[in-house]
Amino acid sequence: MGVKNWNDSIVPWRWTGLEEISPGTVAIDVPNYLTRRLVVMKTTKAPDGRLPLTHVGTFLSLIRSTLSVHILPVMIFDGPPESRKRKPNPELIQTAHNLYKQFVREGDPYNEEIAEALWKSRAVRMYFAAEHIRALSRIIGVPIITAPSEAEMMAAAMCRDNLVDTVVSNDVDALLFGSPHVSKQLQVSNGRILRAKLEELEIQMELDLERLRDLAVLCGCDFHEGLKGVGPRKGAILLQRHGGLSEVLKAKGIPHAKREEFILAREVFDEPSYLSTDSIELRLNPPIVPKLTRSLQMLMSEAAAETSVEKILKLWKGFGTRQSSLEQWI
Repeated sequence: MGVKNWNDSIVPWRWTGLEEISPGTVAIDVPNYLTRRLVVMKTTKAPDGRLPLTHVGTFLSLIRSTLSVHILPVMIFDGPPESRKRKPNPELIQTAHNLYKQFVREGDPYNEEIAEALWKSRAVRMYFAAEHIRALSRIIGVPIITAPSEAEMMAAAMCRDNLVDTVVSNDVDALLFGSPHVSKQLQVSNGRILRAKLEELEIQMELDLERLRDLAVLCGCDFHEGLKGVGPRKGAILLQRHGGLSEVLKAKGIPHAKREEFILAREVFDEPSYLSTDSIELRLNPPIVPKLTRSLQMLMSEAAAETSVEKILKLWKGFGTRQSSLEQWI
């Protein structure tokens, strides 16, 4: 969900040149990236009974486009969800895991049982796609990180600490978690990105990061439904007038017990402060060619798979990695 009513008039999204992040490194909030693409994907069964595997083409396109302009994509996956956020259904996650294992074991993109289950549930399809992308990322050699909690929280901490140049996410939460730079769209072929900067949001709303986090809770976010009748403009005025979340709630006559719920939600936005990125090393590893070839042959013709592998190898070699490291994989 992100933050209620924080539309483009609130968040200063700007189209800028790709040179802001290229050459460089970007953190991909995989759950967010998948969710917004699955929303626009067709939900009716393919006439030939094929599994819905369009996420593979989207993923490979992302990898090829970023590496071609010397941008290293880092795939960030969710860990355990925040305690104040609605927890995912463990049965759906397990179902997706079992379906993926069956798919890998059988290698049949036309398996009717798997196809039926994936077309039936968008959630199962998303978990299946996430597991598939994790495996493909490892085989291709791009970095993978499982966050201690929310993927965008970890991604924000990495951008804060200059490990990556931007967080690729559709949600403003990444800014509120402290990322100085968030990109909603990467249009590599057009040489531009749609991004927002935390500094510009602070200037536009006349609030620092602490007060922006207060504002998110007042408006309503993933961790609290917010204060009824308060949107971003009104909330900003209240914070400027009263000084902070607690003071606004007191001025509005909110009882102590209910104020505590707001405060607990507000504390979630402080959690990135406790995340350390010191042990993280980001580099493009050599592709595991045999595994990559087998994985792609499950999805496309042998000739198409070989062509795709050749393109990825060429991009890897051009990225600056020592070619000698590749010999062990060929």
